[in-house]
Amino acid sequence: MSRDKTPSAQALSKRVSPGRPQPALTAEIERCDGSAEAKAGLFLMNGDWKRAHEVAQELDSPTAAYWHALVHRHEPDFDNSKYWLRRVGRHPVHAALAAAAKDDPEARSAMPKEQWDPIRFTDCYRDSGESSWTRRIEAIELRALLDYSLAPPERGTSE
Repeated sequence: MSRDKTPSAQALSKRVSPGRPQPALTAEIERCDGSAEAKAGLFLMNGDWKRAHEVAQELDSPTAAYWHALVHRHEPDFDNSKYWLRRVGRHPVHAALAAAAKDDPEARSAMPKEQWDPIRFTDCYRDSGESSWTRRIEAIELRALLDYSLAPPERGTSE
């Protein structure tokens, strides 16, 4: 890729994974063609929580509030995370999380009344010490929210 070419947020989403920040990838995320919501997600997935927080807190949408909540869950600041999750309300990615948790007895604890409850999941995450099931569900949550953030604006939501 030449230095003056704008990176595709979609292409970056395939290269990013939770972990230590990769400075070169951070620079590409800064320049990419994605929405601010997508950039918040890419920064968080790249382990750059500070930059993800800066971007998410400047936005006013349920998806941005969700990214903001996830940043605070990672800090960890669980009460602040739950505050932002309350601002999100129901979100389309909850269906993917409910489907992933359906057949997992531990994950079902975050699904009272057969609906995904992100606040309850945050409590489980806090109380479990980041167990294997919470990390697995969180990875699904991050990927689903990033994919949603990368979708075209006419995705049919109230955002």
